[in-house]
Amino acid sequence: MEQIVFREDPLARLGTASTYQEQLAVVHEVLQKRCPGIDRISIALYDIKTHSLKTFIASPVEESPLTNYEAILAEDSTLSRVGRDSTPRIVNDLRIYEDHPSVHSHALVGHGYAASYTHPIYFNRQLSGFIFFNSFHNRYFRERVLEHVEIFVHLISEMIMNDLAATRALVAAMRTSVGMVQKHDLETGSHLERMARYVRLIASVLVKRGLEKLDDEQIEQIALFSPLHDVGKIGIPDSILQKPDRLSRDERQVMNSHTVLGRHIVDDLICNFGFERVPYIDYLRHIAELHHESMDGSGYPHGLRGKEITLEARIVAVSDIFDALTTHRPYKEPWSNEHAFAMLKLMSIDKLDKDCVNALVDNPGKVEMIQQQFAEVA
Repeated sequence: MEQIVFREDPLARLGTASTYQEQLAVVHEVLQKRCPGIDRISIALYDIKTHSLKTFIASPVEESPLTNYEAILAEDSTLSRVGRDSTPRIVNDLRIYEDHPSVHSHALVGHGYAASYTHPIYFNRQLSGFIFFNSFHNRYFRERVLEHVEIFVHLISEMIMNDLAATRALVAAMRTSVGMVQKHDLETGSHLERMARYVRLIASVLVKRGLEKLDDEQIEQIALFSPLHDVGKIGIPDSILQKPDRLSRDERQVMNSHTVLGRHIVDDLICNFGFERVPYIDYLRHIAELHHESMDGSGYPHGLRGKEITLEARIVAVSDIFDALTTHRPYKEPWSNEHAFAMLKLMSIDKLDKDCVNALVDNPGKVEMIQQQFAEVA
């Protein structure tokens, strides 16, 4: 017998996976060799501020019955109990949900899944989401299978949440820095929260209408990065940021330079703190640099036109302008949503992306809900 044996590492590809989706696919492939009946793994993230659950990643993604989906986590649901009590849930026969009114239950049963295992995900002792394992076989999650599942569920949870935590730490640090400036620049935390939700709404509608191809992970990253659009204002002098009167031409040029400064700041942070492998980190670069470009080429800093402007920057531009119009400022009263919608429609003739504008304007009820959830504190 050989004294030294070299063995292939089945999880080695995790080191080269560039997205959370790819990481989950690697783990799923390895787990299926041990438990072939685990036909699907998915992760949904929990938003503690809105009590909503949103689809994030799944494997296999091509056959996922639930994408671009968000729902309120009902307090009286068994899923809520899973999160509250940190108690995994096994459903031996998903057909018990055939008459359940929820969209996700119908989707899973309709796709042929017959059994499920659900485990909560926590970060800093707060509920952050759930991991779901689904099988086409009734009563699949028995003791032998659970021995593997209970190990892999913690591997997946730690893998995904540690990476997300690093990304969120980057965003939080930058938002804190931006907040030091924005106390003078009139942009509040509520503004940034609303903006992120408008971004998610616009992106989701574009996907549902078949106008853009974004998966749930991409939408999550765009929404996560969107509040950092003005990070470059850290480098603008207070004398310009706080000036109550109209800016001179030279001052306007300095103010407009915040987009290029923002890109430099983002690039430095990514390089210095090793965030190059954060999934879709280029979205952050583009949002910081390109959110003032215009569809007709009249924007800055590069005068890009139309689809030369990245989608994430076009979405953020609409979200930012709408919230600025509908928010109180010392120099103006807030516009009504109808008035702001009309202005966005007018600007979509030549300045803003028409599809992005329509995605927001066509959903006044969801816009109002976001405004109520993240109203300004007097």
